[in-house]
Amino acid sequence: MAQQFDRMANDRFGKVVARLAQDEGARVLWGYDNSSLAAFQDARSASATKILDRTIADWREWNEQVATIEDTHGDWLHPSLRRAPDWLIQRGEAEFEAADYILCANDFVSGTIKRHSSAERIEDKIRHLPYCFDSKMYGSLPSPMPPEADKPVRFLFAGQLSARKGIQHVLEAVSALPPELASLTCVGPNLVPIGLLSGFSDRVRFLGAVPRAEMPAIMIQHDVLVLPSYFEGSAIVLLEAMAAGLAVIATPQSGLGPTARSGICIDRPDSELLAAAMIDIAQDNERLLEMRRSAQLEAQSYDSAAYRSNIEALLNGMVG
Repeated sequence: MAQQFDRMANDRFGKVVARLAQDEGARVLWGYDNSSLAAFQDARSASATKILDRTIADWREWNEQVATIEDTHGDWLHPSLRRAPDWLIQRGEAEFEAADYILCANDFVSGTIKRHSSAERIEDKIRHLPYCFDSKMYGSLPSPMPPEADKPVRFLFAGQLSARKGIQHVLEAVSALPPELASLTCVGPNLVPIGLLSGFSDRVRFLGAVPRAEMPAIMIQHDVLVLPSYFEGSAIVLLEAMAAGLAVIATPQSGLGPTARSGICIDRPDSELLAAAMIDIAQDNERLLEMRRSAQLEAQSYDSAAYRSNIEALLNGMVG
């Protein structure tokens, strides 16, 4: 019922937007996935360039990933993380058809759309617009300091504790590392059975959900962010962590993140691959410090000013 109400409300809102577009002579309509269809299809917005800002990868990709998780960690899947329904997939496909341009934050998102969509001219429509971090919160954090000798490397997982984001791999990976080499803190709301987490309580500090304003202070107390996600749009927490001076270990599905200078991108969500990457970083303090410093420098390309500049350049290219 909630999903049906959401669709009805989005469609009603879309008609209001279309009327405003006609009344005000709008040259561009910029909308988001699952809420743009009615506005884009309405005849009153026919003359406007329609830009779909796709904030998540194609749901057909997620349905494939669910099957992978079910094979290895099915007991970690929350009921809300089952396969995407047909109506959501069909609505997304209709938005692809109606849009003049489709904005994607990274290659993973655009790749899933190219792979799964049968919309006409789909490849020609796609443009890339990287997300940004909040410069007010993360733009002036201190530079990373050399790690303390003989102290474990401080790993951080930040986000929803869910099978989709790979929390199962994070916990299994840290359990394979000696305590003197690595510690782990997990921040975020829990979407896995408590009984599964309790088995890791001797190695992991679980903080639960915390106010967003507290995250910069938490981040600068750590060395490395880990996010072996199966499916994202582009996790902004990666950019926030880099701005805070953390090295990053992530999957291609996680979003924009580390280069070879600022972290490690593992091929896929996997406990053994993640553990190997964590060991690789934790055993070399000098390399870790260089990664952290590089991450903070690279993050400057994703601040709020860069995002505004990228939007301006895109609009100039689309509508002149």
